[in-house]
Amino acid sequence: MNCRVSWTKSAGNEAIMMILEQFLIGNLWNAGLICVMLGLKWLLRNRLSLRFQYHSWFVLLGSLFLSLLPSGIWPEFQPAKSVGQQAFAISNPSSNTAVAAVGTGWLHDTTELIASPANTHFAFVILIIWLAGVLVLTSVYWGGNWRLHTIKQFATDPSHQIRKRFDECQRRLGLKQNIELRQSRFITAPVSFGWQKPFVVLPKDGIDRLSKSELNHVLLHELTHIKHGDITINYLICVVHTLFWYNPLVWLALRQMRRDREAYCDWSVMNEMTGETERIAYGQTILNFAAVSNTRLPTANGFCQSKDQLKYRLQQVVGFQRETKWKRLLGRCFAGFLAVAAIGQIPTLAYCTEYNETYYKPSGALTMVESDWEEFFGASGGCAVVYDLSADIYTVYNKSEVTRRVPPCSTYKIYSALNALEQGIISPEANTLVWDGTTYAFESWNQDQTLRSAMQESVNWYFKFLDQSAETAQMEDFLTEIGYGDCNFGDDSDSFWNGSGVKISALEQVELLVKLYRNDFGFEDGSIATVKDAMSLNEEGLYGKTGTGRLDGTNVAGWFIGFAETSNDTYFIAVYLNNQDGADGALAYETASNILQTMNIIE
Repeated sequence: MNCRVSWTKSAGNEAIMMILEQFLIGNLWNAGLICVMLGLKWLLRNRLSLRFQYHSWFVLLGSLFLSLLPSGIWPEFQPAKSVGQQAFAISNPSSNTAVAAVGTGWLHDTTELIASPANTHFAFVILIIWLAGVLVLTSVYWGGNWRLHTIKQFATDPSHQIRKRFDECQRRLGLKQNIELRQSRFITAPVSFGWQKPFVVLPKDGIDRLSKSELNHVLLHELTHIKHGDITINYLICVVHTLFWYNPLVWLALRQMRRDREAYCDWSVMNEMTGETERIAYGQTILNFAAVSNTRLPTANGFCQSKDQLKYRLQQVVGFQRETKWKRLLGRCFAGFLAVAAIGQIPTLAYCTEYNETYYKPSGALTMVESDWEEFFGASGGCAVVYDLSADIYTVYNKSEVTRRVPPCSTYKIYSALNALEQGIISPEANTLVWDGTTYAFESWNQDQTLRSAMQESVNWYFKFLDQSAETAQMEDFLTEIGYGDCNFGDDSDSFWNGSGVKISALEQVELLVKLYRNDFGFEDGSIATVKDAMSLNEEGLYGKTGTGRLDGTNVAGWFIGFAETSNDTYFIAVYLNNQDGADGALAYETASNILQTMNIIE
């Protein structure tokens, strides 16, 4: 018997693929949200105030950032996560494979695992392309910021008359910030910027020829941007644009947001004006600067931007309307609807990550107590779970890892035996299988096997025969019935329990052992008793099974699962070790024994 199965997800690739999956789902969700927003804004264009047309985009910004957050921060939807999983595949030792047995005499676990190449190219190519785009746009915005720095550095103080008008406009708007006013020959239209300290910079040429009202229009516009916090929002837009550079809908949305920002700023200025004549004069000021403006500074608020933006702003100037109670109510309803739609992605993202089933989510609340057993694990990473049956309390080590699903290795053989007994492939009285003469590297395999001897020596050929004697569909139903890990049978019926298919967490291992012990499955009592007897470790009251993962000639993963019966209680335990420098079933058993001794469960 020689079977080799590939499991092609390495730790880094799995983590990246999960991130990409979440990122994709979040982008699809937000693409739909953008389409809905654009559609509703068009339908309600004459009913929504410019205030809510602009502020509604904040919901989109929040929604986009939500898609970047790890779904594990939402405990109500997803259990705690950590990243790290060893990639390996199974290959049964043959006569040509010289591998030393692992175990403690009566406790053998001789499963050989080999490396499988991980398909990481796609994930990393996507990541590199995204980072390249981020780098390009970061450079563009950094360059824009550098231009602003240069403008600020060489700017000069305005005239006393302009300064006086500026101070009056500040008082009119109720602004008490320390805002710097400068003039520069490097710009042709007014701009406002400044992360920590706001600046308003006016063009050097032509500004002195402006009338009093025109100068007021310019100053009020830029100061209103500062009052609205648009400088900070503009930097936020740049960040979103950089992170989502690949999404054309985000580009479109951000362009519309900038347009609505300027229109709302115009509306705010005009809302303080007394008559239509003054508003028309304001529109003329916008048009005059647009004719001479050639300033494009992406990290600053500019008085004049694109032609499309200019056309829209002038339309709003001509069609100016004050905000009514009805428009405010409709705007709040619109914003509320968008907020609900944005928040709706949280359970969707969590569900999709949960559907990935890399981590187990208990169905109910569990009483868990964390314990420091680091001294027993040494350099090995991993986790442990001990369950007190009578007290209904779980004591865990490395809580973030006890729900992580990994291949069960030979610990699965407990349930392979249970299924074979239930299907009548073997029976409590007749469970001896005849060796077919194939020579294996482990001498103990080269003979007839009972269920007990096969379990103690972890004889792969014995359990492969049991699984192959059952129909594939029946095996899948069995895994689902007992709730074995992610219930993934995989593509290979021979070795799905060692990398190609099913994965299970330490917490699930313990929960399954409890169900087995109490026969919550409703199976024949004789089947349960026979499996329990096969798990007996020749120590009074102690039962268990090991599992080992071997990678490139080195043991890297080890399992021990079992239970200990005392005079007044039963304790269930699962220990998983993960260490590239050495971890196996024997070490996992030793670790489990130390834990049980520390808890005074065994001597």
